[in-house]
Amino acid sequence: MAILDEEVRVLLKGNRDFRNVWVGESAAHFGTQLTNFLLPLVAVTALHASGTEVGLISAVQFIPIVLLSLVAGVVVDRHPPRRTLVITSVARGAVLALLGVAQATQGLTITHVVAAAAVVGTATVFYEVAYQSTIPKIVSVDSIPSANGLHQATYSVSQLAGPSVAGFLVGKTGLSPTFAVAAAFFVGATLGGALLRDVKAPGVPRQSALHTIASGLRYTWSLRPLRDLCTQAGLSNLHEQCFLTVFLIFAARELGLSGTAIGLVIGVGSVGALAGSLVAARIGARTTVGRTLTGGVVLAAAGLLLVPLVVVPDLGAVVLVALLALAFVVNGFGVALFNVFAVSLRQAIPPEHQLGAVTASYRLVALGTLPVGAFAGGALSDALGAGRAIWVVGVSYLCVSFWLMFSPLRSATTLQQARALGVRPGSGETVDEQTPAP
Repeated sequence: MAILDEEVRVLLKGNRDFRNVWVGESAAHFGTQLTNFLLPLVAVTALHASGTEVGLISAVQFIPIVLLSLVAGVVVDRHPPRRTLVITSVARGAVLALLGVAQATQGLTITHVVAAAAVVGTATVFYEVAYQSTIPKIVSVDSIPSANGLHQATYSVSQLAGPSVAGFLVGKTGLSPTFAVAAAFFVGATLGGALLRDVKAPGVPRQSALHTIASGLRYTWSLRPLRDLCTQAGLSNLHEQCFLTVFLIFAARELGLSGTAIGLVIGVGSVGALAGSLVAARIGARTTVGRTLTGGVVLAAAGLLLVPLVVVPDLGAVVLVALLALAFVVNGFGVALFNVFAVSLRQAIPPEHQLGAVTASYRLVALGTLPVGAFAGGALSDALGAGRAIWVVGVSYLCVSFWLMFSPLRSATTLQQARALGVRPGSGETVDEQTPAP
């Protein structure tokens, strides 16, 4: 616990609701990361899928973000989060258990994997909107960065363990036991969600779903801080997912790395994200929030561009894996710095009754690019070859990483000052949905 700051220790010790939801979210993170890596890995190694099919499997997990994020925002604003957290955890655990049964009895097909990816993706959309909308209801504004730092740290550890565990289990125990392990994590997520009993849905007048959705979209897009963060996050996520899809094909087919080695590279790279999430609040306090945001995303892009740079002839397998992992460490550190403060701002700015709608609207833009990136990665690999595609995606990512350099957020020194960019001067109130951003 020594590596955790005092605010995090206070949250874990004294805030029962936060502790319960964090434990459930931790289990969900581990299950999700294992699943996200496992499904395309199975397609590449066991089903011998084409690059386009691998991209499709990854994309299907994220398509529900585009189709259902706004609906999820309405559901979360109208119902207690506990119900959503439990139902979505049960759904993901059940579909993974069914994949294990299918493999043990009749063998998996691409259709099975695609269908499971769609179910997991759909449930994850509702779960994440519910979780992220709950945090500002149970944690004070000043504590939000620390809470999100812990959340990001847990996510980073799951990124470290998930791919590594998936690659190891597939190689050593087979597919059915690996699916059983993934399902077990969602049993833990179900229990964590069930313990969240004190948070209720906001007591706001009911309005039509379409009106609620439109309100959330207008509010999110009217505020310059949220709009800039949405755009940067969307561009970054598109390139991150595109790069990951290309890298999976590149590492397996052109570098000849095993599934275990690929999982190790991506997993060890998450050490950087873990470190970044643990120190983000301190870096923001010692420098500025603006520099942390802008510097983090540029560093993330530079880290991925290191991947093709370190692939040189006559490198031994151990050295190659170590250098690739180092590149992903740099990427993860930068991503964590950006995410901690981007999520904190998104949670701090909206009023409580619009948290679900704003969270969903933001996620639609920021994460809606993931399926595009996944499919584009597979298509680029087929069209250019994975070796060329990885350069194209890396250079493109570096170019778009400078978006926030042109935002007022760049000059924000603290979270409160960055938050004030979305407040009407002299009013002390957050800009309402009819007020355009300056």
